[in-house]
Amino acid sequence: MSTDPSHRKSDFVVGSSHCMRAIAQLAERVGPSPATALIRGESGTGKELVARALHRRSLVADRPFVKVDCTALSDLLMESELFGHERGAFTGAVVRKRGRVELAHGGTLFLDEVAELSLPSQAKLLRLLQDREFERVGGTETIRVDLRVVAATHRGLEDMVERRTFRHDLFYRLNVVPIWLPPLRARRQDIPDLALHFCQEAAIRNRKPDVQLDAAATEALAEYDWPGNVRQLQNLVERLVVLVEGDSIGRDDVRRALHDAAALESAATPIVTAREDDVGSAGHLARVVRDAERIALIRALKHTGGNRTAAARLLGLSRSTLYQKLSECGIRQA
Repeated sequence: MSTDPSHRKSDFVVGSSHCMRAIAQLAERVGPSPATALIRGESGTGKELVARALHRRSLVADRPFVKVDCTALSDLLMESELFGHERGAFTGAVVRKRGRVELAHGGTLFLDEVAELSLPSQAKLLRLLQDREFERVGGTETIRVDLRVVAATHRGLEDMVERRTFRHDLFYRLNVVPIWLPPLRARRQDIPDLALHFCQEAAIRNRKPDVQLDAAATEALAEYDWPGNVRQLQNLVERLVVLVEGDSIGRDDVRRALHDAAALESAATPIVTAREDDVGSAGHLARVVRDAERIALIRALKHTGGNRTAAARLLGLSRSTLYQKLSECGIRQA
């Protein structure tokens, strides 16, 4: 049997495409290094899976893997989340709090969607990468940490650097080991293996262990372009497992599910006929977007029977983002 790492079963790669075998080999080489890595690719391509794989292959695999979602919080709260705060640092800071950086000491800090950080937060992150030290919000004590940083983004950082919305020095500090994840449509031969893998997982999770995808169903899945990438495929396969009557998922089941998904997407981007004098109205676009989001949220909740976790997965949102949008749209769902 070959001992080539590309032929070993990976804990994050399902499929046989050349590009994913190359990423698996890169993870094997990079994992033991403390070098900063920047994982890039479209939303839903599996960037967090690669980050966790790097941690498992590191010399500190038994130490913490701490994730920070850089899209979730305001500037002040994000700095508090990253670096912690002292008691009284701001309204509501009634006790001292250790931040994610401190919690990741000795392990790996994963910064998901790092491009969403504000410029002040970027400056503090740059100092952390350069000196491995920071202060809590509202504090004066300098705290030193030993950790590995892995970041991820779907944004075009080079363009952001040119527009001066992302620091060029931070970009170079993060981009020591770049890892690019291809969209699913660029590795279409992996779709059948991925679909079967997700079907087995979903069948066990939903207590329907006999449910399977037939050959025609996997062919139908492989014909689709998957704009939401691996995450969208995983969510749709689980929906098929949950809703199928009997133990076999066929081509017609897949087509219906894809049609329903397309209808949901079209609801989120309705065709709007606007008067010319409306286009310049400051509130017009905001109203259109809010109304479209409200329709998509209501339909997702109806489709999932009010299950917010499933609705968030269906819409490709985090649960915290879903809750925020429900509040913004005034939707109260038990």
